[in-house]
Amino acid sequence: MSEVKRSKIGLSTMYGVGLVRKGPGTAGSAVAAILAWMILMLPHGWGWLALGTVLFTILGTFSATRYMITHNTAHDPSEIIIDELAGQWLTYLIWFGMIAGASLPQQVTLAQLEVEISPGFMLLGFALFRLFDILKPWPISWADRKIGGGWGVMFDDLLAAIPAGIFLYALYVVSPLVLGTTESIP
Repeated sequence: MSEVKRSKIGLSTMYGVGLVRKGPGTAGSAVAAILAWMILMLPHGWGWLALGTVLFTILGTFSATRYMITHNTAHDPSEIIIDELAGQWLTYLIWFGMIAGASLPQQVTLAQLEVEISPGFMLLGFALFRLFDILKPWPISWADRKIGGGWGVMFDDLLAAIPAGIFLYALYVVSPLVLGTTESIP
């Protein structure tokens, strides 16, 4: 198998998911959200998700750089979607981090903190990340235009995860008020 064909089904395209014709970024984010949910069901899932986010950010940067060199492209090709995985996962980590931070005044340890991983919030996190990744408000748009190479591919998605995670937390906080319940939406 040639180097070009091998790189098309490598990590940068999430082993071929990025080769779908319509919405490769959305497909990559959907796969990332499903994988995140599965990881979060494991004991210490948040820790595993954090480790995976760091690992895939580093490996994704190198993989995207190699893909771009192999395919002689200077800007973020649509089939590179490992950045969606890292950004989607970071969205969920920011949400959890803000929940954990809000719990610290009550002297709750991270081991004691239980956050229900509801499909509703996982879906909202997916939608919010895609919204910010597609619209690219400043400074996400600046990073997309100005930072090149594999790091540029990864960085704008990591930036998109920040407002997505913050908005997800805001929805988590206000959902009991909106629904008139004492619990967050499922």
